[in-house]
Formats: sequence, structure tokens, C-alpha cells
Amino acid sequence: MAKEGKRQLDRAVDDLEHEVPGKARRFIEWARSDRARWVRIPLALALIAVGILAPYMPIVGVEDVPVGLLLLSYDIPFLRKPMAAFIEWLIGLWRRLRGKSPHRKS
Repeated sequence: MAKEGKRQLDRAVDDLEHEVPGKARRFIEWARSDRARWVRIPLALALIAVGILAPYMPIVGVEDVPVGLLLLSYDIPFLRKPMAAFIEWLIGLWRRLRGKSPHRKS
């Protein structure tokens, strides 16, 4: 069961990497690596704490909670399937919104 969750998360994050620009893509690749684990866990916990304690701030806020949960899901197996589903939902929403954009070039 844990392996299936890991596969779903990997597929979802692979899709996410195709939707983001270069610097963000490189950060995601690095954050997924095993060598980033000791940075990933404290960063995830800090993002979740900031998102909960300061949800009203303009640069950091409630939007940091899902990012922190995504980072944490690589190390906590029971978060993998829900985060994979959330990422796929966000990518689908992004693609629908991008497809309906009046400024889209054909």
C-alpha cells in the first residue's frame, strides 16, 4: 500500500514539474531527492507553522500549508495518496483555467 502511494505521488509531482517554470522545476527535483531530506522536513514544518500562525500575511500565509504538506508527504507515507490527489486536482484546475484564458495564443 505504501508503494502505491509513493507511485501516485511521484506521478503527480512529475506532472507538476511539467507545468512549472525552470527554477521551480529544479527546486522540485532537488526537494524530491534523498539528500534533501534533512532540509525538506524542517522546511515543511516551518511552512505549515507559518501558514497556520500567520494566515493573513501577504507573502507567507495559508498557501504555505499545502506546500509544507507536499514536502512532508515524501517522508510520511499516509500523506502521499491525499497529496497526490490534491496535486492532480490542482493541475487539472490549472489546465482548465489556462485553456479558458482570453489571452491564450493559438
